[in-house]
Amino acid sequence: MTAEIMCCDYMKMVIESPDMPIVFTAKYREFGLQIMDGGSSCIRLGFCPWCGQKFPTSLRDAWFDELEKREIDPYAENIPAEFSDHRWYSHDK
Repeated sequence: MTAEIMCCDYMKMVIESPDMPIVFTAKYREFGLQIMDGGSSCIRLGFCPWCGQKFPTSLRDAWFDELEKREIDPYAENIPAEFSDHRWYSHDK
């Protein structure tokens, strides 16, 4: 999935490397800069740091809205698997 929205070869390489602080969160369709403090916090990126292309709009709010519409607690452990990645907003279901 991420290959479809990668803006340049350098970003693709960085996202695929576990040693780089740039991350892609598929369920929200967000790119971010990981805060290297041992936690999972990120600073959302709106543009590619290498080529300058604007990233797709985040779907974070839509993710929470969709779960609420289906009466699913977003903080529960039993969220359907399709909500763990891009499947809930794409045609790859």
